[in-house]
Amino acid sequence: MKIKVSIQIIFKIMIIVLMIIYLPSYSHQNVKVFKAISTTEALQTSVPVTSSKKIHLYNTHQGEEYVGYNVKEGASYLKDCLTKEGYFCDVEQNDFENYKNIHRIAYNQSYVVSKMYLENSLRENGQYDLVIDFHRDSLDKKYSTLVYNQKSYAKILFVVGKSSGKFDMVNQLSTELSNRANEKVPGLSKGIMVKKNHYNQGICDHTILIEFGGQNNTKEEVQNTIEVMSQVIKEYLQ
Repeated sequence: MKIKVSIQIIFKIMIIVLMIIYLPSYSHQNVKVFKAISTTEALQTSVPVTSSKKIHLYNTHQGEEYVGYNVKEGASYLKDCLTKEGYFCDVEQNDFENYKNIHRIAYNQSYVVSKMYLENSLRENGQYDLVIDFHRDSLDKKYSTLVYNQKSYAKILFVVGKSSGKFDMVNQLSTELSNRANEKVPGLSKGIMVKKNHYNQGICDHTILIEFGGQNNTKEEVQNTIEVMSQVIKEYLQ
């Protein structure tokens, strides 16, 4: 009798062990999902998407700061403004500065890092209708600030890479957005600056680099400009 009981116990233990071994590995699946979501700050589900157009925002130089504000916060605010207009808009959340520190990548190689993450976002989310690299300029406040109708704005500048392979397309798009901004607030955009670099502008169509103000601009000034640019982008994408 004792032998039969022992055999039954051993048999049950063997079944339990086999069940544990062949259970699906949910932890591995969860890791994949977490990585996909953590790459960009996803659109809040409480805000309805009324447009089929998609926008991606990132900051190659995430460490650029204003007075009590920074470019990452600026990109996030632009995302919020565009989301309210009904667009699917995400903003890159990975820490570029930390990645450069860990892998000992120099500051002048920042676009190597942002290119890698931009390509990852394109793989995960498909093509975007507009991609914006949100920057800040380095210059005296008197050159980076505009007062119009008793309201203070951070001036913007579009930078176009000569060596991207898509110079004409990027230059045309940047010029159009610059002109539209100046129609709303005369003098808000300082126009186009062409440089030799590529600035990731050959990775996909409809990608631009905008410098919002300078290091001495305030949060309010930067956000005033962002609100104007969200309307410019809305009108362009319609």
